Amino acid sequence: MSQVFQTQFTLRFRDADPAQMMFFGNILGLAHDAYEEFVVAVGYPWKEWFRKGDEIIPIRHAESDFLIPFKPGETYEVAVTVPQIRETSFQTKYVFSRNGKTHAVVTLVHAVIDSATMQKKAVPALMRERLEKFLEAQG
Repeated sequence: MSQVFQTQFTLRFRDADPAQMMFFGNILGLAHDAYEEFVVAVGYPWKEWFRKGDEIIPIRHAESDFLIPFKPGETYEVAVTVPQIRETSFQTKYVFSRNGKTHAVVTLVHAVIDSATMQKKAVPALMRERLEKFLEAQG
């Protein structure tokens, strides 16, 4: 059974539109907030991951599905998993829910880039090992 990283947040008033629903573009920022927590949970100090080292890990693709509107003042859970690890990239998935109902799902694809050459490189073995603990069951 793979692990699931769990976190939560309370939606701020400033993140809502006049109809009191979250502006759709904010979901990517919330997913990235969870990603930053996830990286630390898998064993990387924040500075080690997000400051330039041997590799950089930019997001090369993002997609989201909205199922139920988000309302300010409400607290939401975020479940983070890794659907896929490829040779030079990996995918993370964020399921946003409240009271057992899914409000949105975000998927991000992260490329692994050699910081010296700016070319794709293989996912480092230690990174792969740490991410595999959160790999979704295939099948």
